[in-house]
Amino acid sequence: MKSINILRSTAALTLSGILAKTIDFVFRAYYSQRLGSEGLGIFSLVFSVHSIMLNIATGGLGVAVSKIVSEQYAARHTGDIRKTMRIALFAVLILSLAVIGVTFIFSQQISVYFLKEPRCRTSIVYLSPSILFMGISYCIKGYFYASRKIFFPASSEFLEQAVKITVIRFLLNKMLPSGIEHGCEAVFLGISIGELSSCLYLTVVYLWDCRNLTGIPTERRIIPAIFKVSLPVMTTSIAGSFLRMQEEVLTVSALRQSGLTQAAALSQYGNIYGMIIPLIVFPLTLLSSCFTLLVPEISRANTMKCTVRLKTLVGRIYRFAAFFGFLIAAILFSFADNLSVLVYRNFEIASPLRAICILTPVMFMDTVSCRILNGIGKQGALLFYSISDSVIRIILILALIPKHGINALIAVIFVSNIFTAAKTVRKVTKETKLHFELSGWLFRHITSAAVTCFVAGCFFTTLSPSANTTPVVCAILFSAVLYFTTGYAISPTSREDFSWLVRRMFFNA
Repeated sequence: MKSINILRSTAALTLSGILAKTIDFVFRAYYSQRLGSEGLGIFSLVFSVHSIMLNIATGGLGVAVSKIVSEQYAARHTGDIRKTMRIALFAVLILSLAVIGVTFIFSQQISVYFLKEPRCRTSIVYLSPSILFMGISYCIKGYFYASRKIFFPASSEFLEQAVKITVIRFLLNKMLPSGIEHGCEAVFLGISIGELSSCLYLTVVYLWDCRNLTGIPTERRIIPAIFKVSLPVMTTSIAGSFLRMQEEVLTVSALRQSGLTQAAALSQYGNIYGMIIPLIVFPLTLLSSCFTLLVPEISRANTMKCTVRLKTLVGRIYRFAAFFGFLIAAILFSFADNLSVLVYRNFEIASPLRAICILTPVMFMDTVSCRILNGIGKQGALLFYSISDSVIRIILILALIPKHGINALIAVIFVSNIFTAAKTVRKVTKETKLHFELSGWLFRHITSAAVTCFVAGCFFTTLSPSANTTPVVCAILFSAVLYFTTGYAISPTSREDFSWLVRRMFFNA
């Protein structure tokens, strides 16, 4: 009964997260249309700095709170729970205020010398208060996750989205006419206000919930325990964020060296990382969230040394990853023109979208491989692969993009994703002693995707890029049904795998 309750709680949290991400993506598409590709380039640069500052301020404290409070709940040490939360929240407060202060003081230098874009200055200032609000929210969410009261963190996401959407729409109408940079400032100010609303809500419900946490603290080594968990997470996150920021700044600089103006370089960068990559990653994020439900089972099979069980789980997950990865690739490839206009009103991204979407199965295999490696405790390998990938990307950016421009950037994306997927999949197959299934993971689904693209190309060539939403959605649904039908006809095991997935996710059978 306890395992069923945990599974249902995880399923509810996953489904609420999927809904929140869907709302966020739809609204992101809205303000992407308003800001344009150049605005999204500025948007991405500011967020690269924000990511570093946030990781310094939070320092993995949310992860530490969730882990330590879970252990304290199991031991019924309620006094220690209150003490842990006080320490974590105080640490977040001090770190966040210090980071915000530094950001305010040096915002000019950060925008000019690090980002090479002076228009980022005010946006950085407007976004920096969200660091404090997000840090507090992470800790409180960790507390609620540990106590399995998922309603509060789930509902806070919807409150945040509602406030953010309302405020950003209002501010964009007021500020965007003054220029693109002011439109970006409106979005970042709206994000900070949305995070504030979520933080206030979580703080109130936490104070109400912790009234029953009575008792005298018995553990004296809470601070070392918190830092033992949080410091490795913080180090990894900061290193990754710093390398990503370097990639983004160097990419824009390299595009400028290829002969583009600053505005054109930002526009090209915004097209790729502000529009195309989010459009590809969005369905993968939703699908990979579903597989989060299977991570505890993978961890359990690995801990209990159930080799056969572990191989069966991992093999099925890879078959699902290939199945859905090729489905999404087929749809994006077939309807790149329509989706570019429908989602972003930007036909310019259709050709690069059609090129990059070929990587969708590779991206999905890499995503699920990372989740599997986390489940079997191989975080060190993931850190090494991530740093290696960033170094390779930086070298290729400096060597290729100044000479070959945007085509070289697409090539860098291909090399990077294939490299990381090859390393993570190989590591999983080695650790689980699983053989790579060319038929089950690739050939069957390539055939289904090819049939889908061929039929879509024959029947929907008259569908203009500016077609209304309804005919495009109907055409996509028809293509998806065709892909599923072809996949089922080619592979009888697909039916068994889907039946098994539904039972495991929703019925614990």
